[in-house]
Amino acid sequence: MQWTQYGNEAFGESHGWLAQRMEALQDDNIKLWVGLYSDPNYFREIHTNTTEQKVYLTEYFNKLHKSYVQWKTWLRIHSNKVQGLYLPLELSDYDFKTPAQREQLANILKQQIKLYDEPLMISLYLSGQLPQSQIKQWTDQLTNLGLIVYVQDGAGTQALSTDERHAYLDDLGCNVGIIREIFVQDKAAKSFKADRVSKEKFDSILNEETCHPNTMFSLRYLPSNSNPLKLVGEK
Repeated sequence: MQWTQYGNEAFGESHGWLAQRMEALQDDNIKLWVGLYSDPNYFREIHTNTTEQKVYLTEYFNKLHKSYVQWKTWLRIHSNKVQGLYLPLELSDYDFKTPAQREQLANILKQQIKLYDEPLMISLYLSGQLPQSQIKQWTDQLTNLGLIVYVQDGAGTQALSTDERHAYLDDLGCNVGIIREIFVQDKAAKSFKADRVSKEKFDSILNEETCHPNTMFSLRYLPSNSNPLKLVGEK
């Protein structure tokens, strides 16, 4: 579940419709990663220099923790069906190009980890701004903090060529997860727009062999006859 709050929209909070739908999924023995607060302005605000990133990330993490506190009782009650928490940062080599930016982020995350009882997951996407070796070092740095790290495979955004994507992903340790993008982005659209992949392509993604833990982005692009959220809504 990507967010429990998006800007001012809290989806009914821990007693509302989002919580009820997550509970319905849990009743079907689906274990969830629960996302915390997400800032609608994140992608604009994070693309700045090291000093301003520190100010923004400090404020952002305060909001993340407030959303965690609001859901803490629910998380405790449903702890046997919650794998951990997702911090909706969506890190990128586009926004963290310099060693100083990545080191500052690591120091902030190191302090934040102490505030949570559950495992924490973060995700990265790649734009080709850093060489493979530095991406490998960055994911190692983050996992060494105790975070669970997933990297988007870039197949849907098509920001990198197929050979570039595989070179980056093949260099990652098997402890780093891969997020399979089961969409195709419309490059002509002014804002993000994408369509689901064909059923044949979706099946080929499911059958890919890898040493990495893997998941999909996102449920709304699943074939309509296999979307668990739709099934939950029909109960």
